[in-house]
Amino acid sequence: MAMIAIAAYRFFEHRRPTNRKSAEATHPAIASKPIQQKFQEIVASFQPNQTVTQALMQQGLSSALVYQIIDCARPVYNLAKVKASQLYWLCFTSDGKFRDFRYAVDDDRYLTVYHDEGQDQLVSVVKNFQFETRLERVSAVIEASLFSSVMDIGEKDQLALDLADIFGSDIDFLTDIQKGDSFRALVQKKYLNGQFAKYGAILAAAFVNQRKQLMGFRFEDKDGKPAYYGPDGKALKKSFLKSPLKFARITSRFSPARLHPILKIVRPHLGVDYAAPVGTKVQAVGSGVVVGTGMDGANGRMVKIRHPGGFETMYLHLSRINVRRGDRISQGDVVGLVGSSGLSTGPHLDFRIRRHGKAVNPTKVIFPPGAPVPDEKLDRFAALRDSYMTQLKTE
Repeated sequence: MAMIAIAAYRFFEHRRPTNRKSAEATHPAIASKPIQQKFQEIVASFQPNQTVTQALMQQGLSSALVYQIIDCARPVYNLAKVKASQLYWLCFTSDGKFRDFRYAVDDDRYLTVYHDEGQDQLVSVVKNFQFETRLERVSAVIEASLFSSVMDIGEKDQLALDLADIFGSDIDFLTDIQKGDSFRALVQKKYLNGQFAKYGAILAAAFVNQRKQLMGFRFEDKDGKPAYYGPDGKALKKSFLKSPLKFARITSRFSPARLHPILKIVRPHLGVDYAAPVGTKVQAVGSGVVVGTGMDGANGRMVKIRHPGGFETMYLHLSRINVRRGDRISQGDVVGLVGSSGLSTGPHLDFRIRRHGKAVNPTKVIFPPGAPVPDEKLDRFAALRDSYMTQLKTE
């Protein structure tokens, strides 16, 4: 949102309204020139726990005008939902009269409440930012991590997260990445008034990991939703992700006999421990139904999910649970937050998998792939794939 806010500021500046008055020509050979009225603008951000009323009154607006703005906006947006650190804009005429209030609702829309001089009343509307979308080729060789390599070439960390989503079924981006790995991607970038605002979709990407190249092409699945497929049309995303956390470090592996760090006795460790800060989002590795939640003794706060094929996954030692028993969830949904509840030496996630009731090693199990490109769409997919491959190879 920070990039959107900055770009939005420039967007608003560029599109600041002007008040032009026509004057009758006093001489037929001299055309009248429009007169541009100057405006005064305040750009500020909401502070933690600050309401829109408090913020606007601090800027000198009367309580009556603030309440009018809130009431006017309510049919299209509830200003009680403003977020801390988000920018807002106030615009006044040169003689100090209120002209408009603007707030970026999200990455795609902004709210504006303005004074309609003709009707002498406030009007509210939520508008879409008018992005310019450019397709750009991005590439890098990895020296230390995907994140650092993305930042080194002047891109944002969101690009690393998007790449991890595409190849997350085959690559653990903390443990599998090696120096010399590389990626190329065709990325939609969205601009406001010539300034980069955010990423759109990655249309195609190639990732070389440990000398093995993976490729993904964006195409619709059988339900018409976007998904990624390999050159042969097989689904890139398997029925299960390789890890419930992005970019987390494994601190303890699956073992039939491990010295327990607290109890100091040898006992099986039937999962994989990932070290991560408290509050890190934990994602469901596959679609399924939540069959258990809550405190589970030494396991702390726990979520258990039943998946097709006899699989069950468990997420232990959570600080917060975001789902309820009976919920149907999709792969990638956030089921909870990393914590240190139960018998734990520090913040981490203990991730476990069972198949038909038997514990299996999460790092070794091979999951079935997702559905391939539908047969009736293969020709169109092939044409799009070939076009993307040509662009990926273009230097």
